[in-house]
Amino acid sequence: MTMSNGSILVVGGQIGSNGDPQPNLELLPRAVLYDPSKPVNQRMTVMANTTIARLYHSEAVLMQDGRVLISGSDPQDGKHPQEYRVEVFEPPYYLSGLPKPTFTIESKDWAYGESVTVTVTSGSTGNMRASLLGAVSSTHGNSMGQRTIFPAISCAGATCTVTAPPDNKICPPGWFQLFLLDGPTPSMSTWVRIGGDPAQLGNWPQSTSFKVPGV
Repeated sequence: MTMSNGSILVVGGQIGSNGDPQPNLELLPRAVLYDPSKPVNQRMTVMANTTIARLYHSEAVLMQDGRVLISGSDPQDGKHPQEYRVEVFEPPYYLSGLPKPTFTIESKDWAYGESVTVTVTSGSTGNMRASLLGAVSSTHGNSMGQRTIFPAISCAGATCTVTAPPDNKICPPGWFQLFLLDGPTPSMSTWVRIGGDPAQLGNWPQSTSFKVPGV
């Protein structure tokens, strides 16, 4: 799965297929982090191990604080039971001890190409970056909808301007986590919607008997 700084985390799995039950397949307990910013042949780093088999029907979701929520597993192989335990993976940037930048933002509904003002309330803006991570649906060992975009950002003092992606080919309409990164360290994310609601998914029934879910 994609991370806020552009790295990619690989967790769980087994050596073999998810076809007929094969209970003797070797598990893959080690997390591996791929960092495209590192030199070729040095981009894969082995991370922490898990003691829990994470096989078919497992999930991994990036949380707003930059950690990864790992859950599930139900391979129905006659050996590994349905898994109810939940783990949290803490990436290297989370363990660095560096302070997280913080920010405020007024506009959370962006048009394509719009310039959005962000106010940095703590952290250095000298090398500030922004990243947008698409909302995901994680199931069956895959995380669908993953997309990482690094929009243009410029700062003057504590005020930064983020330029929204230009169109729906680069950025399909939907919800994205906005992170600001001070060096390798990400902020808490804020959810923003980009490109409106062309499918009109937000057009809930206008009835006093209908309660809008999640609101």
